Amino acid sequence: MKLVDTESPIDFKDWIQLNISSITWEGRYIKEFNDFWSAIFGQGRSNEDQILSLNKLIAHSQDGPLIAWFKWIKFKFLAYLFIFQNYNLEELAELGGYEISELATEFRVFFVDRYPEYEELINEKFQISNALSEHNQLKFEDLTMFSSKDEKVQGSLAEEVLSSLEVTLYPDWGKLLHLVQNEAVEQKPKTSQGNSQKFFSSKLQFFSEVLLLFFLGALLIFGIKFGNTLYEEYLVKSISLFEPNFLKLDTSLAFKVENKPTREIAIKLDELENLEKLENKKVFDDNIESQRFEVESDVVLTSVDSLPKDFDIANMEQSDYEELKKGGYRNSRYGRKKAYRVMMTSVDPKLSKKQLLPLLDKYKIEQVDNVKPGTAIPGGIYFNLYVLRASLKDFLEDVSDISEATILESRTTRAGGPPGSDKVFIWIKSI
Repeated sequence: MKLVDTESPIDFKDWIQLNISSITWEGRYIKEFNDFWSAIFGQGRSNEDQILSLNKLIAHSQDGPLIAWFKWIKFKFLAYLFIFQNYNLEELAELGGYEISELATEFRVFFVDRYPEYEELINEKFQISNALSEHNQLKFEDLTMFSSKDEKVQGSLAEEVLSSLEVTLYPDWGKLLHLVQNEAVEQKPKTSQGNSQKFFSSKLQFFSEVLLLFFLGALLIFGIKFGNTLYEEYLVKSISLFEPNFLKLDTSLAFKVENKPTREIAIKLDELENLEKLENKKVFDDNIESQRFEVESDVVLTSVDSLPKDFDIANMEQSDYEELKKGGYRNSRYGRKKAYRVMMTSVDPKLSKKQLLPLLDKYKIEQVDNVKPGTAIPGGIYFNLYVLRASLKDFLEDVSDISEATILESRTTRAGGPPGSDKVFIWIKSI
């Protein structure tokens, strides 16, 4: 760790040629500025500590001119180390937190402003093409074009404004002065023994934290495993299976044959003759008229569009499910009227019912029996309705729009209801 050489031919503050009178507002804040400067560049502070102090001041400053002034001081200090303390570019970039190509560009501008006649040589020396460039190790003594000159390199030029900036007049100055003074009091000279102790203590703290995390992780895993085992045992005890038990049979309930006395049936001869006469009369002949039973045929209508446009004409047509021997005319005996069943599924049957009820008034629909349409029973809600054929298709279309529905068509032999109407049974099933 290098320290500022206080015996250098030129002190850093003198080298950058600060206009102290302008900075301290004609000397009114000369004491505050000197205290500020001593807290940063005081004797015994390493170059690393001075750079850290300048970085902290840049981070805590809120005024743009102050931030620019601290960055200007930081670069001038790196240039001072490059010229007077034999640092190379790579060391200075690591010390100041710069990219080495960025710092090389700053130094190129610095030297070209002072020696424009050597611009080409300076550009060649400070050209950093990659991280392995040979110019990364460039030092000031390698700039041979300056070896023949007797004068020292100027730290600041006359046209530089920041050398005369009145930094002591900014509102943040008092806060920053207090910050660097507290840092100077708290910071003590560091020794190699103290550094080694700090290194080992930090390593010890790191490993102790890692061990603590492993211990807590293992404790958490075993805790979860133990809790899971207890919960499994609890579930096993809580669940009981019903199974037959053949080990506890009641043997006292064994089957016993009951011996009852047989009783002879005595039939007289004249009674037997009477039974024969009844048999000859064929009293037990079965004269049951054959009845016609038909299985209800449901036709699933895939959509409302498949319904006929005119239900009056459709009733006069011969159905695909009607027997051919009756011819092309259907009478009430074989189910001339049709009935429609609408099977609906809904997530919210109550909402579907609420949307369906206004349609009853809209199409002037009547209920079939004494049960009010929309009655809720276990499993769903149902409607048993008489719907006029003229509005049947529109009604079924509106019902299909409410929820997913399957329409079933069947014949019925039962008459009833208003003329020109068909039965419609709607069942809303909850999903």
